[in-house]
Amino acid sequence: MSVTDSTELSPRMRLILESATRVVAAGGMRGLTHRAVDAEAGLPQGSTSGYLRTRLALVTALTEFIAAGLIDSIEELGRQQQAGEDEVRLVERALDLFVSWLDEPDAWTAKAELAQEATRQPEIAAAMAPARDRIDGIVRQILVLAEVEDADTSAQAVIAAMEGVLNSALTRPVGEREAYVRGVGRRIIEAFVHVD
Repeated sequence: MSVTDSTELSPRMRLILESATRVVAAGGMRGLTHRAVDAEAGLPQGSTSGYLRTRLALVTALTEFIAAGLIDSIEELGRQQQAGEDEVRLVERALDLFVSWLDEPDAWTAKAELAQEATRQPEIAAAMAPARDRIDGIVRQILVLAEVEDADTSAQAVIAAMEGVLNSALTRPVGEREAYVRGVGRRIIEAFVHVD
């Protein structure tokens, strides 16, 4: 499996990875075991290990699965900008995108857990690298089209800042999250994209 073929997952593999996402979101990386994923998925014991034999294989597949979902949504934003949308609409679409990620708090929480694990395990960092590179490239392209100076550094800054905003939003009451992301996110984006 790779980050480019998430739509081609078998129903069983999709169930396993969605269940693994919930396991990590609920209990962190320490809770991620084949047995815990089987229980969460309602599958017979040994089912997950039949697809992903080692813990590293499970973690790598989960990393790629979560990254693929994030890439799909940000690539759509890139296509919209290529179609010639103005900066005001781009900012609104970007905020809509970030807010939409709040609809999947388990995936976002699992992503944060995996990012921490990547600082300790080079194999996980390597699994995350292609997705990170694609997201960096897409955001950079959007900023180039918006005529932002130093688009490379600016893209990295926007991504890092918005990851922090989303992580912070998930610690707030559900009813406050969207307004928080839109307010703080707008300030961040408009620091880089000039809006008339």
